[in-house]
Amino acid sequence: MNPYPYGPQPGFSPYAPPAPPYPQQAAGAFYRDVGASAPLAPLGSGARMVHVVASAIGTLGFFGAVGCITAAIIVDPDRPDETLMVAGGIGIAVAVLLAYVQIFAGLFWLYRAWQWLPMEQRYTKHWKSMITPGQAAWMMLIPYFHYYWMFVVNCGLCDALDRMRVQYPTRTILQAPKQLAIGACIAQLVIPVPVGAIMWSLFMRRVERMTAEMSGA
Repeated sequence: MNPYPYGPQPGFSPYAPPAPPYPQQAAGAFYRDVGASAPLAPLGSGARMVHVVASAIGTLGFFGAVGCITAAIIVDPDRPDETLMVAGGIGIAVAVLLAYVQIFAGLFWLYRAWQWLPMEQRYTKHWKSMITPGQAAWMMLIPYFHYYWMFVVNCGLCDALDRMRVQYPTRTILQAPKQLAIGACIAQLVIPVPVGAIMWSLFMRRVERMTAEMSGA
């Protein structure tokens, strides 16, 4: 029986090697080499600067308000000076407002820091699952739980940066500021103003410098 009742097909040779079942793609056309280091951009400092300015002005406003109220009471305990009392009240209101600005600037910085990490590095041994940037930030708003969570996410961030140094070596910073993160967390529990605010600013700055060196900036 003739296997080709309509004649041999054009370009067909019975002795040619079998063709691949699917068209071959050029190497690297759709997939990136997993061993290659993707370029990183340095972590921005805008949120940290807002945090620093808000904490500095808020701290000065708070102590200034306390000073005004104390002076008003000392001058005349029976009838405190109204001007000083009003100034003290305004100072406290400004300090409270700036405290919220400081908090949300810090949360936004934390969100950006975890967003900066590659997907495969968003984990820590102190938590049971991967941590998303949003989870790292908004879980800080849970009352009482945030005292534990701030240790988890800030120390976990440092652990991730140390792991990344294998692939993205740093020039001058030999280790992520984990001890500074622990100190800032403890200060936040004991003396949040002004010691805690100062230590958080230093921690943020160290992390930003480390990301800048990893990016080659």
